[in-house]
Amino acid sequence: RETKYDKHYGTVVLAEGLAEHLPPEALQSTSRDEHGHVSLGKIDLGKMVADTVCRHYQERYGTTKKVTGVQLGYEARCGAPHAFDVMLGSQLGVGGYKAVVEQKLDAHMVSTSGQLALSYVPFEEIINPETMRANVRFIAPGSDFHNLARFLETRVEHEPIVLGPRKEVKK
Repeated sequence: RETKYDKHYGTVVLAEGLAEHLPPEALQSTSRDEHGHVSLGKIDLGKMVADTVCRHYQERYGTTKKVTGVQLGYEARCGAPHAFDVMLGSQLGVGGYKAVVEQKLDAHMVSTSGQLALSYVPFEEIINPETMRANVRFIAPGSDFHNLARFLETRVEHEPIVLGPRKEVKK
């Protein structure tokens, strides 16, 4: 991919359930739950995969490649998981599989709408080619989505949050 497309960067997303398929020697010191499943929270799968990729890359190409493993979980957004998290995460995982395996897509974002219907958005519709940053998409104040987000957020202050004026993005 680096040679063919002159891309020296990328992102790989792995489901934490992959840990269940690691070789037994990689799981020797890992605890299991009462059903015999690997305690996924105890494994730094991101670091483990990054280290393995680095090692194989160096063996294959004779040079090093920086690979950073990041393991995101519910801690990253500071909230306890609930049913919607499970459904959305599962649907996005299914969407990722379908995008790569069934649709043969490259450089697409998996998204959902309505009742978690899958859609695939090409990166060129998301990324500004001049800045190489994602185009900002604002949430409409007063929309159902905005009201739900405000209802679900946790706030410790009792005074209302006063937001300043926002700049509209010109299309």
